[in-house]
Amino acid sequence: MVDNDFGLEFQHQNQPIAPKRTTNFSQLATIADASITGDLSGQDLSSQDLSGRDLSGFNFKNTDLSGADLSEANISLANLGGANLSLAYMRETNLINANLCEAELISTELLSAELCSADLKGANLSGANLRNASLSCANLSHSNLSHAELSGADISGANLKKAYLRGADFSCANLISANLSYAYLSVSNFKAAYLISANLSGAYLRATDLKNADLRGANLMDANLSNADLRGANLKSTNFRRTKVEQALFGKNLGLSEKIKFDLIQRGAIFEDMGNPTVAYNVV
Repeated sequence: MVDNDFGLEFQHQNQPIAPKRTTNFSQLATIADASITGDLSGQDLSSQDLSGRDLSGFNFKNTDLSGADLSEANISLANLGGANLSLAYMRETNLINANLCEAELISTELLSAELCSADLKGANLSGANLRNASLSCANLSHSNLSHAELSGADISGANLKKAYLRGADFSCANLISANLSYAYLSVSNFKAAYLISANLSGAYLRATDLKNADLRGANLMDANLSNADLRGANLKSTNFRRTKVEQALFGKNLGLSEKIKFDLIQRGAIFEDMGNPTVAYNVV
């Protein structure tokens, strides 16, 4: 498996500090009318200041909200399917149970946003800042989170099946019981992440950093961990059945019996704390 098998890699972009606010009176009139109907579908609201507004349950389907300021707004239960939210400023925005299927959120600022149980299937969040965001039980299957910032985020119980997560930062994130099966996670950062009981079966984790991660009870069956770094990871009851571990680096791991260590070494794993002179200690 190679990177090109998963499509064109999105380039990481800088996060916006704050959007440029505009005063477009036709847009403001549209918003005023929508306060009665709740329907803003297909409208051009790019760069508008909607911060702090209660837009719960509104229809934003296919709406252009690129560069808009939606910080601290309540958009829970809203329909944002197919909407363009790229470069929008959504710090601490309430998006609980919102529909964001196929939405564009490229380089969107979502620091500490609430996205619990939101539907983000097929959404493009490449380069987005989701640090400390709440994504528990969210649907992120088939989404693009390449180079996204998710450190400290709560992603417990979320569905990331077949998501494209190359180069994403999940350090210290809570991914307990998350579904990452068949996800593409090459060169991602999972340092000190909580992956207890996570489903990583069939996932592509080549050269992924899993140092000090908690993988107790995680399912890595048929996953590709070649060249990954698992030093210091807690691997108690972790499922390594048919896992590819060529040149994967282990060391000071809790939960691994000598029998399992020997089996992993036979499959090409490297244990730096075993002093095996027959094993090459290079990692790509």
